[in-house]
Amino acid sequence: MKKLTYILCSLCILQACTNVKKVQVIQDALSTADTTIKKVPVIDSLAIVKEIVDHFNTDKITFTTMNAKIKVDYESEKNADSYVANMSIQKDSAIYITVRGAMGVIGLKALIKRDSVTLFYPLTKKIDKRPLQSLVEIVKIPFSFATIQDLVVGNPIYMDNAKLVSFKKTEDKLQASLLGSLFKNLVVLDAEHTKILQLKLDDVDISQHRTCNISYSNHVKVDTMTFPMNREITIEGKSKLVIHMEVKEFSFNEPLKYTFAIPRPGKRR
Repeated sequence: MKKLTYILCSLCILQACTNVKKVQVIQDALSTADTTIKKVPVIDSLAIVKEIVDHFNTDKITFTTMNAKIKVDYESEKNADSYVANMSIQKDSAIYITVRGAMGVIGLKALIKRDSVTLFYPLTKKIDKRPLQSLVEIVKIPFSFATIQDLVVGNPIYMDNAKLVSFKKTEDKLQASLLGSLFKNLVVLDAEHTKILQLKLDDVDISQHRTCNISYSNHVKVDTMTFPMNREITIEGKSKLVIHMEVKEFSFNEPLKYTFAIPRPGKRR
């Protein structure tokens, strides 16, 4: 019992001494000539995450040309198929796509320009040229030439001018929710903020019931950026479309390999 009393008394004395010291420290501080109060800076986590997301969105893979061989599997409510696409891109100008079926037969050639898309079917010699806007009706997403280009290269899409709303940080990823003019965006980056793992787009107009989910994986280094070799794209609205892209080979800033000329209508090849 005495030991307990001694311990309690000691603690009280120590606490009293501590309080005296605290009062003395405060008095000394108030008696100094410099009475400026220095506040501990508050860490604005939202601002930090915004800077990370903005940097990731602006620091994209830069290039002048790109060549790629891509295995594509797609499944819609009506059908499913697999094919290989050879692709060449002249940045901000033209995208050349040659599609081969399972037997290696060329079933389609597509030339996408800033304002148009031309489809050529070698087996039937049919040529179909239409405004680029027509792609919107096919995939149910408002693509532009720049959007398609960024999607192929692996750059983020629909993040320009989007406002950061919230974020969640875990040990292995950073999730950021953004609000843009067209979509509510969920962006998932890896822990080092160097790789995009997922981009989920939900239409701001809920009456559209439109969602696009893109998953990125198997990243490889390209200069200071990373290039995702695999992408899984799921588009859901009034219908559902699932596309899996596996890049078999690619190169940047080399001469275009897969260009072609679309025959003039009525001209035999």
